[in-house]
Formats: sequence, structure tokens, C-alpha cells
Amino acid sequence: MIHIKGGFASCAASRESDVSSTNVGGRLQALRKQRGMTIAQVAEPGLREEDVEAIEDGMRDASAPEIRILADRLGCSPAELGHGITDRYVAALHARVARSETALRQGRVEAAGQELARLIADPALRHLPDLRRRAGYGYALALEAAGNRPAAIEQLTVALHEACSDHAETTAALAGVEAQLREQRISIALALCRCHREVGNLPAAVRVGEEALEREVPSGWTDRLVELASTLLGAYVERGDRERMAQFAADLLDEADRIGSPRAIAAASWNSAVVARILDDPLEADLLSNRALRLQAELDDGLALGRLRMCMAQYALRHGPQDIERIGQMLTDAHAELVAASAHPGDIVSCRLAMARLDLLREEPQVALERTLSAVEQAAGMVGPVAVEAHELLAEVYRALGQLEKAALAQTAAAQALERMTALRPASAAWMVVADLHGDAGRPDQGRAALEQALMCAAL
Repeated sequence: MIHIKGGFASCAASRESDVSSTNVGGRLQALRKQRGMTIAQVAEPGLREEDVEAIEDGMRDASAPEIRILADRLGCSPAELGHGITDRYVAALHARVARSETALRQGRVEAAGQELARLIADPALRHLPDLRRRAGYGYALALEAAGNRPAAIEQLTVALHEACSDHAETTAALAGVEAQLREQRISIALALCRCHREVGNLPAAVRVGEEALEREVPSGWTDRLVELASTLLGAYVERGDRERMAQFAADLLDEADRIGSPRAIAAASWNSAVVARILDDPLEADLLSNRALRLQAELDDGLALGRLRMCMAQYALRHGPQDIERIGQMLTDAHAELVAASAHPGDIVSCRLAMARLDLLREEPQVALERTLSAVEQAAGMVGPVAVEAHELLAEVYRALGQLEKAALAQTAAAQALERMTALRPASAAWMVVADLHGDAGRPDQGRAALEQALMCAAL
């Protein structure tokens, strides 16, 4: 779970004034009289007067379609008539969710997570399914950003199950928001597929992605669906399924081209470039990578362009960097774009860490140390993968400088951060590195303690 200090103050009015405990009949009668309407005026056309009268008297329950018709004639929302949730309170809930989403985009993960957790617990959201899923999705993204992917997976699994239910489909159809429900469902599935990938559960990632495509493709491809398919392609890549990834990448490019959207083509091109590089086709990889960059630049989205350029440079760093100077220029450009776009602080730190890795490749460990220490300072207070990467890289730099005790301390911080994230498998591996560093530094007792911690994490 996210442990949060501070956050948003609740702006909602008291529950008593905004969520009524009166039954539907009582609310129907009160609202009708407030508006000076007769039963006949509320009933016709489509409803019988005796049915409306029976609802008011509590002799029968109103169905969902009846509540929607009556609410429309009374000039209120179905939530107000059906559950006593006033329009004012619904507007306040929407505003709180929107502020939380903004905070999350700005990197204020803990504040956003705290407010979204409070929203999810609000009883009113039981009767506002679209807003409940939106808040749950945002909360899951906050958990993911905080590094608590198991909790994010749990939250997303519940949200996806609900978004795929017949009740959700019926409610969306009645409200005329089927397209919005579909995009929400795709976004939830995309995040769930990504989280399963990030914890190493590739079978689950593939299952979620393939089920989503089977469910959504008959209704037509969209930008978001191409992005989900690109995430699934990443799972095929990590699984090492060369035949499947090659065919899927080609199909994905065809669908993106058919849509004709720069956003979709950019996503498909970048992920297909990764596949081409794995399949030893560097010319095709470069062609697709440059195409993705060009299209992303045309979208006039500096944030997305900076992230894509950074990802391309990071990938090149991990997979045999032949042109160090070109990678360095890409990172410099990406950093400038991210800063100009007021990117998430974690993105900026991640870019600076990539620059420090490049310094190590240039055999400039002292420059790498200065840059990494600066990144660690900027990552102070952050939770999640970026904070872990910062400490792990600091350990690498200290090791390159021969400062093994400092390297062990930095690696210990990374291992402890992974434990707090409940990422126990990588935490175990991180503790093994700590044990090796202590052993190399001639500190066998500390090495044994680190090894015991690694074994404990592995057992858990």
C-alpha cells in the first residue's frame, strides 16, 4: 500500500447534506413537488400514472430505465433520484478525481494515491460505476508508480472484471457512453498487461493482452488498442517468442497504417523496431525507430517525444551501444524535451541516470559519480523503480572507482527499496549483489548477513 504524508484536503460537503437516506419513492415525491409537477406530468409518455404513484408510495421498486426516465423529466441525475447523491456532490467527486489525476501526472504520487484511496472508500461511488472505475484505475497507476505492483495488479484486476461485466455494458448503453466504457476498459487492460510484465509474470501479461484483443478487435482498432497491442508485443519479446513476435509486429504495423493515426503508427513502429533489432535486422530497426520519432514529433507533444527518445537511447545502451556519441545526443535532446514539458520528475531522473551510464561507458567514472549523486538527491522521497535504479547505478559507479564499502551501502539502499515495494524476487537478487560487494571488500560477516536476507526474500 502507499504510505502517504499530507495530500489533498477533502473538499466534499458532509455526507448528511449530500447523500440522502430517503427511499426512491420519497425522493421522487419530494422532487416532483419541488418542481410543481403532477404525477401525470412525470409519468407521460411511457410510464403509467399508477406505476409512478406506486413507486412514490413504496409499493413497488423502480427499475433502472424507469429511474432514468423519471430523473430526466425531473431535471436531475439518476444518481440523485435513485440513491440521493446530489448533482453538487457528484460534481465535487469528479473534481477530486480530476485533481488527483493531475497530481499523478505531475509526479505527486503519494498525494494522488491518498486522495484516490479516500475516493474509492466513499459509499457514493458504489452507485457511480464509471467514476468508481476511473478512481480505481488512477489509484492503481499511483500504486504502480510507487512500486507496489502486486497491489496495482489486484486493483486493476477488479476494475477490469467490473468493466467487462454485463451490468457495465447495460449501464453504459443506457447512458450512451459505450465508446467511453470501451476506451476505459482498454486502458485498464493495458495497465494490467504492463504491470504483469514488470513483475515478470509473462504468462499473465500475455493472457490479459490476448483476451483484451479478442474482446475489443471486433469493434475496430483505435489508438489506445494499438498501444495495448504494442504492450503485448513487448511481452512476446521478453518471452523470447521470435516467431510470434515477428508475425505480430508485422500485423500490428498493418493495423496502425490502416488506422492512419500518427499516434498509433508511432507506437507500432517503435515496438516493431525493437523486434527488428532482436531479429538481427538493424536497417529495418533504424528505419522504424526514425519513423516513430518523426511521427511523434509531428504530434507536437514534447513530453511523449522526450519519453520516446529517452526509451530509444536506453534500449541502445542496454543492447550493445555502437555509437556512444549519437546516444549521448539523443539523451541530451530527450532531457531538454522532458524538462521543457514539465515531465514527471521520475522521467527526468531516469534520463539523467542513462546519461551517467553513458559516462561509465566513456570510462569517465568520476563524471558518472557526480551525475548519479545528483540523480539520487533528486530521487530522494521517490518510491518505485527509478529510486531503485538510482541506488543500483550509484553502487556500480562506486565499484568502478574501487570504493567497495560505499558500493555496498548504495546497493543495500536499493535492496531495501525493493523489499518495501514487495518486489521480493529482484530484492533477493539485489541482496546477493550486496553480499558479493561485502565479500570483495573483505567484510565476511556483513556478506553473510546480506546472503541471509537474500535467502529470506527468496523464500517469501
